[in-house]
Amino acid sequence: MGKGKSQFVGAAGQFHLSYGLAMREINVGLTLGNAPSVDVMACSPDGLTTLSIQVKTSRNAYRRKRYGNEGWEWDVGAGAIDKYSPSLWYAFIDLHEEKDGSWEPEVFFVPSRWVAEFVKPDFSRYLYFLPKSVEDLTRERWGLVKGFLANEPEAIKWAESWPEDKLVKWGKSS
Repeated sequence: MGKGKSQFVGAAGQFHLSYGLAMREINVGLTLGNAPSVDVMACSPDGLTTLSIQVKTSRNAYRRKRYGNEGWEWDVGAGAIDKYSPSLWYAFIDLHEEKDGSWEPEVFFVPSRWVAEFVKPDFSRYLYFLPKSVEDLTRERWGLVKGFLANEPEAIKWAESWPEDKLVKWGKSS
């Protein structure tokens, strides 16, 4: 992917996520820009439970040292401020673009609460930082999507969670 083509990076992330969901037999639909805060909709087989997913994609999101932590970082925009619901998740995708043009994407599923708690109105640039300490809770956790759509308590609890001891938080205490 050539430099300066962010629309292609974003599209690659949305299609990669949709492919991953479809391969796991999850009903999926792309909004194709028709919904301002939702890129992908996933729903249960009976159509009674839906999950809205905002996709954020980066060529190389990994940061060795940011905010005193190792982790990943994505642009999220001002729309992330104070916006959360258990049925709104983020899929942060790191394409891992290599110098030879190859790539091996990784998907990190994150409840919208984590993003809303991190991103603040006074940021000069609206970025979300995912610390390595929560990698096990977020990286390639496709089963959480299926579990949420099946109303499994563990997935619902995760979607409402706030593991304060593992996350970087901004605000009055920072």
